[in-house]
Amino acid sequence: MPTVVTFGEIMMRLKPPEFLRFSQATTFEVTYGGGEANVAVGLAFLGVDARFVTALPDNDLGRACERYLRQFGVDTSNIVWQGDRLGIYFLEAGACQRPSKVIYDRAGSSVSQIQLGDVDWRAAFSGAQWFHWTGITPAISAGAAGVCLEAIRVAKEMGLTVSCDLNFRKNLWKWGRSASEVMPEMVQHCDLAIGNEEDADKVF
Repeated sequence: MPTVVTFGEIMMRLKPPEFLRFSQATTFEVTYGGGEANVAVGLAFLGVDARFVTALPDNDLGRACERYLRQFGVDTSNIVWQGDRLGIYFLEAGACQRPSKVIYDRAGSSVSQIQLGDVDWRAAFSGAQWFHWTGITPAISAGAAGVCLEAIRVAKEMGLTVSCDLNFRKNLWKWGRSASEVMPEMVQHCDLAIGNEEDADKVF
């Protein structure tokens, strides 16, 4: 089995029990999730050596998030411990014709503050064969976009296969440049890109 490395943001998910609305909730269920972290967990379930790289605050919440990943067998040894907060999102589960609803509270998260050089990518990719990222990460901040491109370039230099889920999220691109200005340079280094017609239209 190959070793696969993923990079992105993982957040705390707060959800009202069962199918309650936000306005009805008096308690919230806590889990953790994010596109790239979910890929790592899914691969670990399949017996693949999966590593997840991110930035987390070095506090009780950040460490709880790390323990959540480790229980599924995900390698967290390359997490960068810095910043002050873990991003949060609130999920209201849909029922019948009522769709699910998500509210994000991720501004100023540790990943959004990440900068070039914060991750030792050669160490993170040591012994690995595959690197996977998504279009969510470069949308978070200029720093996250720069670090993601840095990772892609190092991965290619080291001979890894690089894959990308374009995953266009229009509500995230708020830091000054658009997806069409940032993503093409990153995707051109990929061996495999995943997306639908909307993703391709907005990204390219």
